[in-house]
Amino acid sequence: MDNHVQSAIDGAVPDGEGDAAGWEEGSAGDVGAEVEDVALPAVAQLGSSIRQAGWDQISGWPHDVAGFVTWPAPGQMATVTLSGAQWDLVVLALRHWADVDERLSDAAGAAKSRAVATALGRQLAARGWSPRLR
Repeated sequence: MDNHVQSAIDGAVPDGEGDAAGWEEGSAGDVGAEVEDVALPAVAQLGSSIRQAGWDQISGWPHDVAGFVTWPAPGQMATVTLSGAQWDLVVLALRHWADVDERLSDAAGAAKSRAVATALGRQLAARGWSPRLR
């Protein structure tokens, strides 16, 4: 997700992804403006909200570098609640980066991302989620 958010900020996410999802680009703001004052593209804002949801909902999130040595514990699982739009972006980003992996001749990475996107889509569909993107 971080790659997708940064790519949106950099303008490298292909045109049409945001439009297809109903996400409009935010104003780029003044080039000399402070980072806090620059309006991020809507897809970047949504991606950042997903990251924040994880931080807020997953217990034991380390607050320093040393904490990441032992976190997460092997086999640790967590449930995170996201909105439909957030899940749409998660699935879209997995598919997008699978395509990037494929172009970079990383067939294993592409297959893994697609498998996760497919499994996630099935689990969400079983709970009534209907993706806005295909």
